[in-house]
Amino acid sequence: MDFRKYFEFAEGTTPVILSCPHGGYKKPKRIPDKIAGSNIADKNTFFISKLIINQLKKEGINIYYILNKIHRSKLDLNRPLHSPSALNKSSEEAKGIFHAFHDQLFKFSQKCLAQFEKALVIDFHGFTRPYKNYPDVIFGHIFGKTLDLIQDTTSDACGKYWGCYHLEREISKYFSIDNGFAESEFSLAYSGGYITHQFLKAKNVNTIQIEVAKYIRMDASLTIKLVKAFTNAIMKSVNKT
Repeated sequence: MDFRKYFEFAEGTTPVILSCPHGGYKKPKRIPDKIAGSNIADKNTFFISKLIINQLKKEGINIYYILNKIHRSKLDLNRPLHSPSALNKSSEEAKGIFHAFHDQLFKFSQKCLAQFEKALVIDFHGFTRPYKNYPDVIFGHIFGKTLDLIQDTTSDACGKYWGCYHLEREISKYFSIDNGFAESEFSLAYSGGYITHQFLKAKNVNTIQIEVAKYIRMDASLTIKLVKAFTNAIMKSVNKT
């Protein structure tokens, strides 16, 4: 099966993996709709992921990435396979896509570990702020449980962990952040989904689900700031390796 029609993916030369499961736009009629769960895509996350990847390439940094092309009404890769909100059980193709995505993400993590002895997995998502004072960006790592690599033992929370440190530092220059460590309505709602949980016991892998508010993703000037923050954070994280 040619998975290029379902995903855009590539190996990198640095231990950073970008995952984008909810930005898909294709709705093949042969794949039946799900019968439960959200059918709303995380708008522009696919496009923004491409901007981040391409900007990093201009800086000479090639990350690993896997971007899902199939719309969330057909497939939700951030839910367990047995859940009706993941896919329609009647579709063998949907099941195959699900397994292929997660297998490829796991293979990428193993390649990073084999070559660099570490990996940073960034799982990129979007949400809609329910009210004005809600954070712009929310980090999810199951309250630190998917962060295994320490950068600075003297720091606490995000500042302690490789990858998390620079992502918080760069993104907070432009947007308000909930860094996912203190229990709040934000961190409880977005502590990390199925993809994040797959790396719960992974050694030398830091996994962060990053949720970005819709108003940022829909505004060109704010998107540019977001891409700049992501790019700078990854560049600085890589330069610390």
